[in-house]
Amino acid sequence: MSASPEELIAINSLLIQREAELARVHITESRINELLGENYPFEAPSVTLPSSIKKKAAKPKKSKAKQVAFKPRRLNPDEVAYQITWTEKGQTSEQNATDLKHLNSLLHEPLPGMKLLKVQTIDIDGAPVETLYDATF
Repeated sequence: MSASPEELIAINSLLIQREAELARVHITESRINELLGENYPFEAPSVTLPSSIKKKAAKPKKSKAKQVAFKPRRLNPDEVAYQITWTEKGQTSEQNATDLKHLNSLLHEPLPGMKLLKVQTIDIDGAPVETLYDATF
């Protein structure tokens, strides 16, 4: 909620006025109770006050594009790249990444609708060496 300085001044002025009126009501009710020597059964206001409305606590929103808690390792000497396989909008795609930072950026900030299927390391000939993650089974 953002408000301009003029709106904030008007809001604060109204809140001060509200506090003064509530203080007057309290003083009046206290004087009536003193006259009677006991508490008078005051009725609740006939209108619903905004301050009396109880709001439900907002539940934190769950991320729809939550990825797997998978932490890739660095490449071994016989490995030259990571081969990443994912689906997006019903289409399967594959990409090779030589940099661990590139792989981590895809894992931590995936594209909308992207689902990681497989991460494996490949050798110089493009043959798979080791599967690091596999969600295809």
